Formats: sequence, structure tokens, C-alpha cells
Amino acid sequence: MKNFMSLSILLIGIFNFGQCTFGTSSAMTENGANISTGGNYEYSGATDFDVPFGKVFTVETFEFNLLKGAADLQYVNLEFIEEFAGLPSTTIHSFDQMVPVSQEFVYATEIDNLDVYKVVVEIPQTFELERGKYFIGLTAAAGDEHGAWWEIAAEDASTVGRFDFSKFENENWFGGYSYYDYVFAVSGTCADSGDEQPELGEACGQGNPIHDHEIIFDLRTGSLADDFIVAENTQFSLETLRIATLQLGNIINATLQIRNSNNDLPGEIIYSVPLKGPKTENFYGYWPVDDFPLDAASVVLDFEFDEPIELAAGKYFIEIRDVMAFPFTDILGWEGTSEAGIGGFAYESMNNGQSWTQIEGYNLVFDVEGYCQDLLGTGDLEMEEFAFFPNPVRNELNISSKSDLRNISVYNLSGQLVLNSKSTSKKLDTSSLSAGIYLVKVELKNGQTETFKIVKR
Repeated sequence: MKNFMSLSILLIGIFNFGQCTFGTSSAMTENGANISTGGNYEYSGATDFDVPFGKVFTVETFEFNLLKGAADLQYVNLEFIEEFAGLPSTTIHSFDQMVPVSQEFVYATEIDNLDVYKVVVEIPQTFELERGKYFIGLTAAAGDEHGAWWEIAAEDASTVGRFDFSKFENENWFGGYSYYDYVFAVSGTCADSGDEQPELGEACGQGNPIHDHEIIFDLRTGSLADDFIVAENTQFSLETLRIATLQLGNIINATLQIRNSNNDLPGEIIYSVPLKGPKTENFYGYWPVDDFPLDAASVVLDFEFDEPIELAAGKYFIEIRDVMAFPFTDILGWEGTSEAGIGGFAYESMNNGQSWTQIEGYNLVFDVEGYCQDLLGTGDLEMEEFAFFPNPVRNELNISSKSDLRNISVYNLSGQLVLNSKSTSKKLDTSSLSAGIYLVKVELKNGQTETFKIVKR
């Protein structure tokens, strides 16, 4: 899928001297979604942004583009919502009837009585958001009879996020199209969270590239799986799955699974994540589909795992099943390619993985990305000079090495630093750790670094 990587990304993700802004840019589409409130009917819109790992975001201001009449808005209602299963879920902060600090004309449209304005509101009480995906819900009370319409970016603009959702009255959120996004910017300050990624090796990835959007396999029924291979003497820490789809609709969430290989067939499930929504979706134009009267949208979806999945050398299968699709989805297919791919051909199952049928002649289009660690990189002599015990550990971890220690860092499987010691002592007090699995990074004064896993009882 590397041919997509050169396309421009319009998502704003600016970090400058502690200032942060997340949002999307206007393409002057003269198109908008109804978010009018205060009248006979209530309409809402929602869009998303992601706070990255290692940052804590303090929200201060919010601005958005709106199609409206000449009269100023009366007020704006704003809510910040947690994401669950790819949808807006629980409201964590809400601000009602905020009067905008400015309503600046942006451009004229050919729609009677509607032009585009940039509306800015100041958050009356700042608050912090940690790493994760959040939705912003918005309604606006128009100053005249022409209503309030949240501007939508062009469908061929490559953007990042879950895109536009809408709601009428008290109904559930509806949408999540991959073809549009609302125009907005949420700004504030970013501070370091103190979290540090464990040392997992060099960035790496593998996958099967797109080949002329030649075929799709239905994601709405059954399971689809394809293989990838971790090289000998390598540990692969999987962080992201990227798939290419052709669709008229959308994936709201799905179950992602890693299976081992059993006689070159998908075997035992070794990792499963249910109800996982895509982190990002990028639109790359329309393409014809055999035996269907309409072209389908080419959409690339990224799924990010909450913690790295550590895989030793061998063959594995990535599986997608239990797809929750956008209502009225006519086409939702994982793209396939007849070009040579990783390992063998793809597989499908109609009985929850109890049996598999090979899709002869085709591979699925996907990338798996993360970090690769060469397990032979330190050499036999260094491996003999370093040891740790006991494992499992209760109250004290012992380090054995010829070189003195510079630092010991302990991370949970979400990548959060939970314990750190700069003592030269080769004993680490682990009594404060909760029971579980941890990654330990030991830095020696001779420059050697050792990373290993422990189990805390």
C-alpha cells in the first residue's frame, strides 16, 4: 500500500513551543451538515481527533467553519466525548450556550442566504485530555431562519480520523463516512506525559500492495485472514494494521485477531481485540466494482493496537471478523491482489474459524507495522555477561553483568513507564508493582542495552 503514503495529509497536528492544534482544513466545498438547535428540531454533529502518545493536551479554544445567514449565532453547545467501538460514547465535558468570541466571514457561496464563517469559542474551563481518540459534538443556534450548517471538507481530501457523525433529536449517532470531514480546529497546550516507549527495536513492516483495485472480498459476513512472517532470530512488536477497502458505507468496528499457523492454515487464536474501531480512514477516489452499477470508494483504514503485540519468529495470520458496518452498506470489501504476496494465499471462513477455505490465487491488501528487534544483535559474549533473576519475581529483581548499571526502566504493556531507577545497585525493588507482565530496559555503563520481559507475582 506504499503508493498512498506520498499523498498529502490535511489533518492539523501542530506542536510548537507547547501549543497544540488538531483539526482539518477547509476546501471551500459550500457543503455542510445541519447542526441547528433552539428551534423546532434538534440536530447535532460530531467529529474526532487523537491525542498522541506521550502528550497531555489542555483544551483552550475551539473554532469551526459554518454555513449560516448574515445574523450572528446566538450560542454554541459543545461537548467532548470519549470513543468506544469506533463511535462517540460518553460525554466527559460539556459547555452549553457559549457565545462566540468572533464570527468572521470566510467566503461567499452560491446558496441563497448562506455564506461560510469561521466561528471561535473560548472554553470557559480548561481541562486535560490524555492519549486517546475523542469526539467533539456540536450544535449551534442560528440568529435567523436560515439555520446552522457545519462545513464539510472535500471528499477527495486525504484526512485523518473517523469523520462526520450526525444525530437527530435524541437518536443514536449516525454516520462515520470515510468520504467527508467537518472543518474545525481545537487548540491549547501540550505537555509531556512522562510516558516513554520501551525499546522495541527498529521500525519495520511488511504487507501486500494494491494492484489496480482488481477484486474485493466481503467483510460483512464470515472471516477473512492472510499471513505474514516474522524472520528468524527476530522479535516483531506489532502496533498497526492497515487494510485497503472498496466500500459504499463504512466499518464502524470489527474483531481483530492474530492466529498462529497450523499446517499453513490459520490456527489457534493468540491475540484478539473485539469492537475495535479504525483510528484513521483515508479516502483515495472512486473505483468500479464488477456487477455493481455504482463506483465504490477506495478507503484505507488504520487499526492501532492499544499495546504492542510481541511475536517471535514464525508465520502468523491476521484475521478480521464480526464487522459492524454503517447502516445501508451496499459494498464493504477487503481488497485482494493477484500479485505475489507474503507466504501463501488468503483464507476465508464462514463458521467463526472452525474451518478455512483458501482463496486460491489471491492475497489480501494489508500492511502490518511495528518494531523489529534482532535477537542476535548483542552477540554471544555479551549475552553471557548479562543475566537477570528470578522470573517470575516478587519483591526484588537481581541483575548480573560485568559492567556497572546506568539505569533501569520498567514499562507496562501499554508502554507507560511505571518504575525507574538510576541507582548503580544491581538489585531492583519491585514490591510496588502490581501483578502482571512488564518490559524491563537495562542500560549498562559500557553502552550495552538489554530489554526483557518479567512476570510480577
